[in-house]
Amino acid sequence: MAENKTAQTATKRLKILETDEIEAIYGLPVFDDEDRAFYFALSPPEKAVLSQLHGLKSSIYYILQLGYFKARQQFFVFSLQQVAADAEYVQRTHFPNAVLVELDIAKVTRLKQQGLILELLQYRICGQEERQQLRLKAQQAAQISSRPVYIFRELMAYLSRQRLIAPGYTVMQEMIGDVLQREKERLTAIAKSHLTDDAVAALNELLYLPSPAAS
Repeated sequence: MAENKTAQTATKRLKILETDEIEAIYGLPVFDDEDRAFYFALSPPEKAVLSQLHGLKSSIYYILQLGYFKARQQFFVFSLQQVAADAEYVQRTHFPNAVLVELDIAKVTRLKQQGLILELLQYRICGQEERQQLRLKAQQAAQISSRPVYIFRELMAYLSRQRLIAPGYTVMQEMIGDVLQREKERLTAIAKSHLTDDAVAALNELLYLPSPAAS
């Protein structure tokens, strides 16, 4: 029963972005040599944090996490196979006399590094209180436009200004879909108290939410 409900929820989610747009925001970055030179360079404070770490793979994982966060403002879990070219660049640039053979680190180490990176770059996790504020912003945006992509972009701009890590795409889909539905219901209720039945029907047509396949 729970599986059916989950499947139904997934099918009802709005399609806000195309696959390549989702990847550009939430996907693990793919760097060329110029990108690597930029994102894997370390400032003095970033080097100071690096000096606190122990072991080659932990140090390289930190530099990779830091560079990917600078590019996406998201954290990722990755293997050496997934980031082989980037890891080789970091090893060659920052640890030229070392040899990296594997990149697996403990979850507690990875999370500790993420906390250090957040502190360094003055970013915050989007927790419960922050999500409530984000929802208020979505409600305000929905009063301006019923286009999901407009609301999504407004929310991403707000998150960037507040230096907050964006919630996952499905969370954003569900929030925007719910806000749009509630805004439609609010306007319909107002209309019903002032308009004829024919006028309400016409307004419902105007307020019809995009289907899950619409952007």
